[in-house]
Parts: sequence; structure tokens; C-alpha cells
Amino acid sequence: MLMRLLVFVEIARPHNMFLAAFAAAAGYFIAGGRSAAEGAPVALFTFFVTGAGYIINDYFDVGIDRINKPSRPLPSGRMSGREAAALYAVVTTVATIGAIVFLPRSVAALVVAWEFGLFVYARWAKRMFVVGNVLVAAIAASVFVAGGLLAGDVGSVLVPVVLAFVFNLSREIVKGAEDVDGDRLAGARTAAVVVGRDRALSWAYALLLLLAAAIPLPAFGGVAVKDVHLTEQTGYLVLDGRVE
Repeated sequence: MLMRLLVFVEIARPHNMFLAAFAAAAGYFIAGGRSAAEGAPVALFTFFVTGAGYIINDYFDVGIDRINKPSRPLPSGRMSGREAAALYAVVTTVATIGAIVFLPRSVAALVVAWEFGLFVYARWAKRMFVVGNVLVAAIAASVFVAGGLLAGDVGSVLVPVVLAFVFNLSREIVKGAEDVDGDRLAGARTAAVVVGRDRALSWAYALLLLLAAAIPLPAFGGVAVKDVHLTEQTGYLVLDGRVE
């Protein structure tokens, strides 16, 4: 029973689920949010949507993964396609209903948009030249937007959104280069398949160099710290500042 449960956890990539949840919480606090209780739901439902995205991706990619990632739960036979579909339905339903009930409408709408976008990516866009890379990078970067929307200041998270988009776009291109053999046999038109592995990797390297050059720019713009204090009520360290 425990081994079955671990397989269900494995397919959802819990490490990436936690990273996405952390990014949503970071967006909330960057945008001025101060209540952990208020920020927790957006992190929680981001966590679930991320896991659902990986499940549906593996469901549609089982043929490719038999070549590229044969040890994953579906191609290895440790989980059936029916089980994966059922797990995806449950996680997506929990995330959707929870977001609608516990989050403001704008944030809940973004959560639903993620679910739709991740399904489109897994089913169709992943196999389209560059389109899939851009779509999944945009979804990953917009996790910060969810936190910003919840705190009421989206503008303050634009810098991490742009940096996250560039990073995830380069990461997706590199992943495509790693999986080029299976993608080519499956007819997926990834960047590595269309222009070749080496040229695709050169694109990814260029994006990472651009990212490395851009990361210090917000600091050069000047950060004005207005107040730092320890609140008597909560004991939390509060930093009130703005980027000028």
C-alpha cells in the first residue's frame, strides 16, 4: 500500500510542486502581503495544479517516455493510464473547487487558466515548435502573478515574472534537447527536433546568459527600505520597502 502511494506521489513531482507553491507565496509577500493565513491558500492550490500538470503530461507522453524516461511510473508499468487519469481528475477538481471557494475571483480565474493551459500543453502544444516552450514558461512565471493579485499589487512582481519566464523558457529548451530521440520518433516538433540539439542548446545558453546579466538590474535601480520592525502581535519580521 505504501509503495502504491509513493508512486502516486512520484508522478506529481513533489519537489516541483513545492517550488511552485513557494513562488506563489513569494509573489504574495513581494507584493506587500503580510498574512501567512491569507497567503497559504494560493500556495496550496498552486501546489495542487502543478502536480496535476505533471500527471496529465505523463499521461499523454507515455509513448515518448518509454524511450526517454522508461523508469517513470507510467512507462515502467507501476501505474496504469486509468489510475493516472483518475488521479488527475481528483487533484484538478480539488484545486478548482478550493480556488473558487477560498480565493478572490481574479486569483481563482488564474488558477483555472493554469489548469486549462497545462492540459493544452500536454495534449497539443508541447509538440509544436516553440509554442509549447513559451506556454509552459508563461504559466510557470505567472505563479508570481497569483501572489501579486492576492496582495493587490501585481506591478511589484513584474521583475520576478520576467526573470522566471526567461529561466523556464531556457529550461524547457534544454529538456527538449535531452528528450530529442523520443520526441523525434513521436513526431513532436520541439526546438531540438526542428533545428537540431546543438542549436537548441545554444538558444538556451543565450537565454541563460541574458538572465544572468539581468538579475542584478533591480538592485541597480535602488531599493528603499522604509521600515524594518518586529511586530509585537505576531513576532514576524516585517520589511516595508519599495523598488524605485
